Amino acid sequence: MCMPLGPRRSWGSRWEGHTPVERITKAEVDQIIDSGEFECFYKRGVDVDFQEYDGCMNNLKMILHNGKTRVKVAGAVTLGYLSGYRTVVMIAPCMDATILLRTEL
Repeated sequence: MCMPLGPRRSWGSRWEGHTPVERITKAEVDQIIDSGEFECFYKRGVDVDFQEYDGCMNNLKMILHNGKTRVKVAGAVTLGYLSGYRTVVMIAPCMDATILLRTEL
């Protein structure tokens, strides 16, 4: 049996202090929208930067409950992550948009 040649891998993790992506249900996102205590931003497929969402909450709920919309809580390497906030990311293929809902921690 041969010994592997080459550098030895580190035992420590380079991801220490890293905020991982969390799972969240659409029902939990629905509660956040109902509370009204969040900041909302969106970015269409061709846009470079996020813009503040000024539409009605009913449209936001319709996008959320579309069958193809996916939701997650942003981790440190996720687009739209901001330290000190819990950022829910809604990826809505029906609108070709990414929507962020931010609540303070």
